[in-house]
Amino acid sequence: MSRLISNMDSPGLHPSQIFDRLNDADAENLLPDGAFRLITLVSPERIRESRRSVTLGKAFSLDLAVEDHTRRKLLLDAIPKCKIEELESRANVPFDRLREMSSLSPAVRRALVGFFGGATSVERADTLENSNITVTPSRSLFPHQKCAAAATERFLYRENGRAMLHLPTGVGKTRTAMSIVATHLRAREKGLVIWLAATRELLEQAAVEFELVWQAVGDRQVECVRFWSDYKPPIDRVTDGVVIAGLAKLHAYGKQRRRLWDLGDRTSMVIFDEAHQAVATTYKDTVETLVTRNPRTPFLGLSATPGRTWAEPETDAAVADLFFGNKVTIDFDGENPIKRLTDDKYLANVDFSLLNVEPGLKLSDADRVAISNTLDVPEMIATLLGEDEQRNLRIVQRLIELADKHTRILVFAPSVSNALLLASICRGIGLHADAVTGMTDVNDRKRAIQRFKKVDHRIRVLVNFGVLTAGFDAPAASAALIARPTKSLVLYSQMVGRVIRGPRAGGTENCEIVTVVDTTLPSFGDVADAFMNWEDVWSTD
Repeated sequence: MSRLISNMDSPGLHPSQIFDRLNDADAENLLPDGAFRLITLVSPERIRESRRSVTLGKAFSLDLAVEDHTRRKLLLDAIPKCKIEELESRANVPFDRLREMSSLSPAVRRALVGFFGGATSVERADTLENSNITVTPSRSLFPHQKCAAAATERFLYRENGRAMLHLPTGVGKTRTAMSIVATHLRAREKGLVIWLAATRELLEQAAVEFELVWQAVGDRQVECVRFWSDYKPPIDRVTDGVVIAGLAKLHAYGKQRRRLWDLGDRTSMVIFDEAHQAVATTYKDTVETLVTRNPRTPFLGLSATPGRTWAEPETDAAVADLFFGNKVTIDFDGENPIKRLTDDKYLANVDFSLLNVEPGLKLSDADRVAISNTLDVPEMIATLLGEDEQRNLRIVQRLIELADKHTRILVFAPSVSNALLLASICRGIGLHADAVTGMTDVNDRKRAIQRFKKVDHRIRVLVNFGVLTAGFDAPAASAALIARPTKSLVLYSQMVGRVIRGPRAGGTENCEIVTVVDTTLPSFGDVADAFMNWEDVWSTD
């Protein structure tokens, strides 16, 4: 557990006070590109003189204004002279230099963000006594999870034991896998499990789940080591417990081969979350080294979509081969597992709908070749779609409709800039909205997620790009709008999975998923069909 400690006083200046001092042209330039015009089209009454500064203050994107040099100068030039000395004191940088700096250090950025009321907190671990919590039997596995865990263990404890655990998104594959980890550690005096994943959300989810499970069923003190991002634990000395490792971090660590060999010698089990990534050239050698140093090391893959692609069976087959074709899923006597789990209320009833959009973007022959030759929609094309005014107008209008029926709405944007734009517009028309992207400060991201998870009756929208597709847990979210174009069935299933947890798993009985279909690009349909997509690849008949 951790708690947030504020390192700043109250805001020096509220954004609405800035917009009181700006003319229309400067106000429009300070917002994300296109936001002012779209707010005018959707809700013109909100920019009339009496409400203008409040509306634009809400639509203001602090992330964008701080990072973009031109916008930052515009922002700073609107600060009253009586506030400049306070800002200089916070940032410990002269005002003129703040205006001219092309990039900001983390400390200066925090000072500027704090001046305008953004999150500037830092984390500090509590004492061990305060971090322990009482765990009740409520964390025990559901019957279908117990059956899946038992079947998986039968594969893992053979010579060269490998298996893929394939559970639908929202059914609890992390909890099921951690039960397998706990059983593995209890069965030996000392053991080291390496848990691999690609994203911060997946890694933190795994660490928290292990702590909860081990406090309930553990039989000794073990270490739970976070090894990703800026964490720098001494993993060379860990011999008993779990190392939750980011793929990029472990890959860099393993460039010194002897260190990786030594880690492999100490490893008693390897788990790869979202294991369709395990055949990627960058990580395959690292994983194989950990697994093959001892032929008795079990290797478990986790996935809701046990393949990497939609239409490349050779690549999908490579994933199956890596786990020797051993796939464990939920067996309901041939019945589609998603249908059965929905009937049993472990998954929500899903209302799928399409928002067909004809983008103004004209694709060249080269663009079409690029789309057909890549695993996903090229970033440049996705970014251009995010700049399409009519597309954004249709999306905002649909969000307004969703807000009439749902209080927690997740939006998956096609780019960083579009995520900031959509959140800005939502705030400008009266919705509580945040944007989280890879450029969002980690503490700002946590604050935004905490606001979204907060139990209240406000309508809250969380717009994201690239950070909440897996490992993000917000059971109260009952609607998703997928505006990110993708050819990847894996990515699409992960986005859908953020809102489909049913009431027996702490979620909602019904949910709504709107997929934006750009008529010139590929799209996907029902998630039940998605789950069964790779059955032929894994078939042993």
